[in-house]
Amino acid sequence: MNEYRQGEHICVLYNTPEEQRAVAAEYLADGLARGERCFYVADSPEALNRFNDALRQKGVDVTQALRSNALIEATHADAHLVEGEFDCERMLALLNWGVESALNDGFTGLRTCGDMSWLLLEPPGAGRVVEYEALLNRFFSGIRGSGMCQYDRHRIPPGLLDHALATHSTVVVDAMHRSNPFFEAPAVAAVRTADPDDFDWKLRALRE
Repeated sequence: MNEYRQGEHICVLYNTPEEQRAVAAEYLADGLARGERCFYVADSPEALNRFNDALRQKGVDVTQALRSNALIEATHADAHLVEGEFDCERMLALLNWGVESALNDGFTGLRTCGDMSWLLLEPPGAGRVVEYEALLNRFFSGIRGSGMCQYDRHRIPPGLLDHALATHSTVVVDAMHRSNPFFEAPAVAAVRTADPDDFDWKLRALRE
């Protein structure tokens, strides 16, 4: 079983929807067991239902977790894409409120997880996602929480995947969580130029 800690900002490079759900379920089931509030974002109610099935396979009583607000779920339309656009400041404010609310409600922290396939829609504001991801490293490093961003490596363009490696402190490849040697300081990562041709060799290096 992978180990996750508060303060981490995690990039998942997944191959299939089944792998994406399995990694998310392991990560959030661990958070629930540690007394953290968990927040999961998917692209549709159907995707949330499939995730809940994966969470049940980890032994989680999903009905009780939802009833007690230990587990909060949303779609992209409720979180990343309110009114159809991505707003970096609004998302950061939402996460900050989420941490404060979790601690005030007696949880040990906040653990978040979201699939990033909404980027394929190219909504207004999506151009700031690299800046947002870089800022999240500072955000999570100073709070009682962690965040996981899941990237479909077959659908999301290599340039964005290259940025994803630069903006996350740890990475999950082939369902294995490890430190990320390609992580860059937030100030550098926020303004870097991606090299799509670099992604494949970086992925091979992570696998080795």
